[in-house]
Amino acid sequence: MIKRILVTTDGSASAAIGVRYAVALAERQKASVLALHVVDVKLLEGPFLRDLSASLGAAPYVNYQGNISMLLDERGKAALEYAAKLCAEKGVPCETDMQTGIVPRVIVEKGELVDVIVMGRAGEHNDFLEGLIGSTTEAVVRRASAPVLVTGSDTPGADHFVLAYDGSTHARKALKVGVALAAQRPRKMHLLVVGEKAAQQWLAEAREYLQSHEIDVAYVHKTGDPGEGITGFARECGAGLIVMGAYGHSKLRELVLGSATSYAINHAPCPVLLVR
Repeated sequence: MIKRILVTTDGSASAAIGVRYAVALAERQKASVLALHVVDVKLLEGPFLRDLSASLGAAPYVNYQGNISMLLDERGKAALEYAAKLCAEKGVPCETDMQTGIVPRVIVEKGELVDVIVMGRAGEHNDFLEGLIGSTTEAVVRRASAPVLVTGSDTPGADHFVLAYDGSTHARKALKVGVALAAQRPRKMHLLVVGEKAAQQWLAEAREYLQSHEIDVAYVHKTGDPGEGITGFARECGAGLIVMGAYGHSKLRELVLGSATSYAINHAPCPVLLVR
């Protein structure tokens, strides 16, 4: 059961999408929202301000530190006020919190006492990333103890969802989360395995676990690239959510072969719930 939702906001358009999704989800789940804005401590450090003032041909950076801090605070307050206003309109209990620190670290710490973390895709640098997952999102997904939902849409979609399974430790945890989701409403689960060599073994493992649970589940096997297979099938069946384990391989292997997690976040037609 989802009863407490942490949503991060940096004042960007994509973060606002995440806020709207979190509020809609909280309304549906009868949950509360904790809206968090983190002032990046790196933006307040001397080297950054010195370089900024030098590039502008301005006076020594010390004259600007107070102004920069004030502008960042104002931006954070505006982002949190937006979240609080949406919650009030929907009758959703809401807390707001503004912290200063290393952004992913603060989010992960705050996420230890919530049921899910919601993040809009892809944060304040979206115009430069052209929709690609940001470093903050990746860092949170890799470290958070709570599931992380990354969304590019501002409202929950269809009830049926895709559970991507590859036999990894994180995928097994995602399978348990999927069972809870399927049993809650109830809603249909598409248990998807993408691969060749070990695919039948993964399907057998999933069947063995799911046979004792009274849920509506369809088993699907696809071949080819895992990331493309997951997002393609989700688009094909009109799923409202993809549930999957987060980063099942080492960073080195992901660098060489690519990551199904990153691909799914970047290209999914619906929100992606990532479980570690």
